Amino acid sequence: MNLSRFVGATSREVMRQVRMALGPDALIVSNRRINGGVEVMAGDPTAMAEAEATAAELPAAVSQDVPKDRPRPAAAQPAPVAPPSAPPLGAAEVLGAISALRGEMENRMQGLAWGQHLRRTPVAAALFRRLLEAGFSTALVRAMLQRLPEGLGHEYALEWARKELITHLPVLRHEDDLLGQGGVFALVGPTGVGKTTTLAKLAARCVLREGADRVLMITTDTYRIGAHEQLQIYGKLMGVPVLSVQDADGLQRVLRDMGERRIVLIDNVGISQRDRLVAEQAAMLCNAGMPVRKLLVLNAASQGDTLDEVAHAYRSGAGDDVAGCIITKLDEASRIGAALDTAIRHRLPIQYVSHGQKVPEHLTVPRAIDLVNQALGAQGDAAALYTPTDADLSALWSANQPGAGGSVQDARQQARTRQLLMAAISGPRGGLAANELDAGLAWLDREIASVQARAVLLRQQQADAALAPDALVQPQVALLEKAYPKTCHRYLLVSHARTRVAVGKDGAGAYLCASLALSDQGVALAAPLQQLELPQGSIASWAPAGSADAASRVAWFALQLPQLPTVHLFDADTALTPELLRNADALWLARCTGARKLEHEACPTTAQAISKTLTHRPVPARLDGVQTLSASQAGGMLGASAQGVADALWVAEAAVSLGARRGASKTCRYISARRIDAQGKVLAQYHGLANLEEGEAGTDELARWLVLQEESKAGHRLMVQAWQSLDACHTGVDRWIAWALVAGQLGAAAWQVRNAAGAQSLRRVLAHMAEGQGNLTDRQLVSGLLKLYALTELSQAARG
Repeated sequence: MNLSRFVGATSREVMRQVRMALGPDALIVSNRRINGGVEVMAGDPTAMAEAEATAAELPAAVSQDVPKDRPRPAAAQPAPVAPPSAPPLGAAEVLGAISALRGEMENRMQGLAWGQHLRRTPVAAALFRRLLEAGFSTALVRAMLQRLPEGLGHEYALEWARKELITHLPVLRHEDDLLGQGGVFALVGPTGVGKTTTLAKLAARCVLREGADRVLMITTDTYRIGAHEQLQIYGKLMGVPVLSVQDADGLQRVLRDMGERRIVLIDNVGISQRDRLVAEQAAMLCNAGMPVRKLLVLNAASQGDTLDEVAHAYRSGAGDDVAGCIITKLDEASRIGAALDTAIRHRLPIQYVSHGQKVPEHLTVPRAIDLVNQALGAQGDAAALYTPTDADLSALWSANQPGAGGSVQDARQQARTRQLLMAAISGPRGGLAANELDAGLAWLDREIASVQARAVLLRQQQADAALAPDALVQPQVALLEKAYPKTCHRYLLVSHARTRVAVGKDGAGAYLCASLALSDQGVALAAPLQQLELPQGSIASWAPAGSADAASRVAWFALQLPQLPTVHLFDADTALTPELLRNADALWLARCTGARKLEHEACPTTAQAISKTLTHRPVPARLDGVQTLSASQAGGMLGASAQGVADALWVAEAAVSLGARRGASKTCRYISARRIDAQGKVLAQYHGLANLEEGEAGTDELARWLVLQEESKAGHRLMVQAWQSLDACHTGVDRWIAWALVAGQLGAAAWQVRNAAGAQSLRRVLAHMAEGQGNLTDRQLVSGLLKLYALTELSQAARG
């Protein structure tokens, strides 16, 4: 068979080339991604027919090659000639041998190519092992890593894999998508996966949505002792009738007479995936007289091979009526990667997840980011289908040898780096302890905002021209997705501010409009959105000129980070207020002045007047172990750091309205927060408005965020100082927005250095570099951080 190689930028382009060259019936032998495009190996559609004809002629050709006068051995005597109507056996045998040989060769070539890929790419090898440890199958991991972008470090490679899993994991977006139109739903699956308990939980959710008189439960489980009685107990507690049927006729009668019931839930007997009764059960549900959507119940604690076999069995021949799956026993599973792997490979949307026995609390609508983070955070030993082959283990072993970057060599290089940095920072004055430098640099290397600031600064400095905004923004988006489960208790906060900045050679006045992303515990993370308001116009990192307004800024976060619950913080007396009031999907908390006009109890008044009528109470300290605002942050906000530890925060709340003339369509929450010292004196007063309901955020939490919103303004001022220290205003207009993104991330890192309790050693290092003993100014903090980044790069270059 003659094969031809085709290369194109996309799959569509390369297939167009194949059709033009070989016709629409071309035989595709293989396809793969290569640098810059897609490669396809294809053959002439007549090649298989030629192979069959050649195989059919092969026995006759062999017979003709033997001389007629030569005696034949007894074992080689020809078999009796078959009747003319019988098909020639030689052709089928030869074709089968050719097919088997080709399959064996392809498997060996793929194995060799995969092993060589892991040997050449230690990052891919490490990621391969990490995903296998999480419970994902080798088939899925290999398919993913074939598309792994080149040049990624270990952290970014893991983040890329995390984002790929979140993107491809099918989950129920909203419960209305499943239950909004009502219908008949049947829970199917093997024994012991929790179908009956899950059905009761689902029925309870339906009762809350529709009412008990609109829900009906049916059980077909007449085998298990007590199954019907167990469901009857749940039904009596919820006021939902429970009926029992044994066959398709009985099911048809019940569904025909269900009356006004909008949702019918069917509990089926558990059947092993290897039992022929699986097909009979599917036939009964298909003959129910109306559409029945099946929900496959998967046990997260089951082995990957078992889950794969269950999905195959219950979807065989009835894939259209499988609405998705419900993953149970998340609380019992040491790793849930196998369950997520099954949902991805079999395209089974995860409708619900169950993580306990309580009805209905322990049944929730899943979020892809939560499931993937839980899977990648788990540890355990892989087994069976999810274990690497010998070739994979050999490749992993080779990739981790000292020759590929041994620990001894790394330790020597790190020691050399520390020596060079100590000499550069201490200089002839000395006086800086080596352990302080080590502690400061170690903190700088692991702090999220600092690592990202150094990365974007280096990329922009090494670029010959201004990088496209996406090249600097997308790594920050990946950072926020990665940092959210580690730093946030519930929400991602985004502080919006507008700060004056000098641009151009003449230092013309302009404004830097930035969005600083923080955790709800006060940790600065990233500043992915930057906008420069110039006298001649506006330029932004996320939108074309002229369309970068407040609404697009809020919409950008909803589009880029749909999985992260985000609360926007801003000053109420800005143009952002009406934009957010019209956006019912955005959550916001706005700081306002005491003179802000409001309506309270149907009377026009002001925020200050409302605060005086409310009874305030102290905000308790957090007891969940999550780090909140540090004492240094509290002191910075009040201008009296010595009293920061003794000061207490008091809060009160009321329901208010902004009035129809301001565009308000509903009431919002007014928050009054006071900072009070040990003698009872009010040191600071904070007024705020929020559209978060009580179940979304408590009063104490909103009070802490009000204080954090005020403190975050210092981070925006540090961004302006970073802009000036980078001398970005002299790089040219075409580079301004790129350097604004760098300045934003550097400002976020500097704010974290100033406020984090763990950065004390680093602050002493920066103070030593500034030849000062007191508090660092904004200029000293930013310039010291830039010098430290530069010295680190130079030291690493020198050690090589």
